[in-house]
Amino acid sequence: MAPAAYPAMDDNSQTHWYLIRTKTGKERWVRDQLANVVPEVFLPMLKAKAPRWGRMAVSIAPLFPCYVFARFDLQTQYFDVKYMAGVRAIVSAGTDPLAVPAPIVSEIRRRGVDDVIEIPDKPIGIGERVVVVEGPFRGFEAIFQRYLAGAERVAILLSAVESGGLRVVLSASAVVKDS
Repeated sequence: MAPAAYPAMDDNSQTHWYLIRTKTGKERWVRDQLANVVPEVFLPMLKAKAPRWGRMAVSIAPLFPCYVFARFDLQTQYFDVKYMAGVRAIVSAGTDPLAVPAPIVSEIRRRGVDDVIEIPDKPIGIGERVVVVEGPFRGFEAIFQRYLAGAERVAILLSAVESGGLRVVLSASAVVKDS
């Protein structure tokens, strides 16, 4: 039986969510290490498309780089968390660690599946300028014409052709809005 000063891990009355600042690139490692020490750890991830080697690729990375949420009893586990390898600090106001309201963590969790949040692509509007990012027309500017076959393929008009535009059909992932 645990002494009164050290409540059992299942006793949620003294546990609160805190934001843990990690060293760069150590979010997953800290999450795994904290999972052995505290009742609950949450590392929200973001699934997004990003340009890689001239193509759009799907990547999964931390939603908040260098931060992990952890629920624990500050009185009994402060030093275990603060001085864990890979941890820079517990986010604080001055010297007092700030508890993150549970509804904030719940809302972030609600928006994802298996702690991965996916932000849907904004559809491209008819007449918007786009750039081809993959395939034989990579680098060409074009005007978006329309989606074909349920937004997986698109029709565009290439701007670089002297005849006033050549209609080309490509995979939707081959074009991005011109910024």
